[in-house]
Amino acid sequence: MPTDELLILPLGSSALAPASISFYVSNARATTRNLTHNDGFNTLFARVQFPSGSLSTLDGATLGLADSVPVTLSAAAGVYGIRLEPEGLRFASLGRPILTFSYVRYGDLSVANGSRYADQTAYASALDVWRETSFDRWTTAGGAGTALSDITTSLTQAGHYLVAAPR
Repeated sequence: MPTDELLILPLGSSALAPASISFYVSNARATTRNLTHNDGFNTLFARVQFPSGSLSTLDGATLGLADSVPVTLSAAAGVYGIRLEPEGLRFASLGRPILTFSYVRYGDLSVANGSRYADQTAYASALDVWRETSFDRWTTAGGAGTALSDITTSLTQAGHYLVAAPR
C-alpha cells in the first residue's frame, strides 16, 4: 500500500522525540530495550523484546546461538514509527521479537477527525503496525492491543515500521 493511503498516527505537538539507542542482541539471552520520551517521566514510546534464539540471519548468513548483532533502534520523526537496523537482519520463525508502541500519552488521535472513521476510538481500533517493503510501499505487520493505548506485533525482520490505519 502506498504511504498516501495510510492515516499515520502522529505524535502530539508537545511530545519530545525519543533519542536513538544502540545495543547488542545476543541469541544466547533475551534482551528488551525501550525508546522513551525525554519528558521527565520516561514515558514509553516503543519497546522491543528479543527472546533468546530470535536472531536467524544477517545479510543471508545464518546466526548461531553464540552470535550477537549490534542493533540500532530509532524513532521516526513526528509519527509513531521506528527504524530497526541493520536492515539485513531476519528473525527466527519461532520466538520472534515483539514490538510494542505506546501512544496513550502522546498519540494524536485527532488525525481521525474528518476521515472515514466515525471517531477517534474507531480510528484507534483500526490501527495496525505497517512495515515498509520498498520506497513508499507498506504491508501490514498486524497488531493487537488496547484501543487508545498501545499496539503490539511480532517482527519477521528489521526495517521501518509505522502505526497507521488505511485512509
